[in-house]
Amino acid sequence: MNTRPSTRTRISTTVDADRLARARATVGRPDSELIDLALAALLRSLDGAREREALLDAPYEDDPELAWNAPTGPDLPYDGAVPTDVQRLAAQRRARYDDR
Repeated sequence: MNTRPSTRTRISTTVDADRLARARATVGRPDSELIDLALAALLRSLDGAREREALLDAPYEDDPELAWNAPTGPDLPYDGAVPTDVQRLAAQRRARYDDR
């Protein structure tokens, strides 16, 4: 979730009672945090959908500046579990994304 201070806005709305009860029980956070988490998830989903749509509209392989024959490299040095340093890097990048 975004850790930067932000202006807060009061909202008033009607939502599905069962879904809200389930979210409250599952997450165990105040409603304001539930809404913040839901909005962040929605924005991530919409960003992903836009990226997928952009790739379908203009695939990398159709762009002469992006499409090239990459030299064959060595096989990955591991087979199985993702190394800890790769997991740490992915977590850092996700955190940067969530701070947007």
